[in-house]
Amino acid sequence: MNKAFSTIAALLLLISFSTFSAALSMDQAKAQGLIGETSSGYLGSVKSGPSAAVANLIKSINVQRKAAFATKATKAGVSVSVMAKRVAQRLFQKAAKGAYLQSPAGKWYKK
Repeated sequence: MNKAFSTIAALLLLISFSTFSAALSMDQAKAQGLIGETSSGYLGSVKSGPSAAVANLIKSINVQRKAAFATKATKAGVSVSVMAKRVAQRLFQKAAKGAYLQSPAGKWYKK
C-alpha cells in the first residue's frame, strides 16, 4: 500500500510541475515572436488569438505604459497619444534585430 501511495504521490507531483508554467516576461514573449511594438507606443499580439498569459502580459504592460506616457505628457505639455507615438519611434529604433514591429497600417514585420 505504501509503495502504491508513493508512486501515485510522485506521479501527481510530476504532473503538477509539468503543468506549472512560470510567468512569461516581455523579453521572453518578444523573443518567441508572440508580441511586438506597435506604432502607437503599446505592445500588441503578433498572432491573433493570443493565449491568456500573453493577453494578460500585454494588458499589464500597456496599463503601465499608459500611466508613464500620461506623466511624461503632462510634463512636456503634450497629449498622451503624442507622447506614446514619440516613445514608439524610439522603441522602433532600439528594437533588436528579429523583433516584431507593427506599421501604422497594422502590418507586422520583423526588423
